[in-house]
Amino acid sequence: MKRATRADKALVTGILTRSFAQNRSVLAAVRRHGDAERNIRGLMEYAFDVCIRYGDVLLSDDGNGCALVLYPDRKPENLLTRWLDLRLVWCSIGWKHLPNVKARRKLVQSVRPEVPMAYLWFIGVNPDSRRRGAGRQLLNDVIELARLADRPVYLETSAPENVSWYSKAGFRTYAVTDVGYTLYYLTTSPQAIPWLQQQ
Repeated sequence: MKRATRADKALVTGILTRSFAQNRSVLAAVRRHGDAERNIRGLMEYAFDVCIRYGDVLLSDDGNGCALVLYPDRKPENLLTRWLDLRLVWCSIGWKHLPNVKARRKLVQSVRPEVPMAYLWFIGVNPDSRRRGAGRQLLNDVIELARLADRPVYLETSAPENVSWYSKAGFRTYAVTDVGYTLYYLTTSPQAIPWLQQQ
């Protein structure tokens, strides 16, 4: 694993655009008309710009996988973050679709605890390079990076098949909500999962 730089933006956003082309959560976030790939790429560019400033952007050693990790408590509300938000709406979400996206975001934030965390926003591998271990290694690297920072990892997924993949790495589901599709909330923190505290 290596940390990406701003020069890796095209590589990272390309991997994530391809990886999330059919993802329900991503498709629900971007505008429904126009060029879907361009809209998804705009979302990934936004996530890259936020994480390169207020988190970590990781690349697999072979350059075919990446992960975007955000430290939400480090992201300020300032002119830059507002500008990034406006650019996201303009390029990917669209003004008409914005109220739906904001409502879903509010629900997700009401479920996710407000604790210092490593939020795994996106992790993806080029579709033609999957099943070679790059994704698993990246996930392990994210977990180790968070452990060294004394932070639990949190994430959400709309893909049921991903729940078991994350579970094998030590994640546990702490909530499930319906946001027009089923959204699974996972973490490495035992404190977020009452039944784990009792064991």
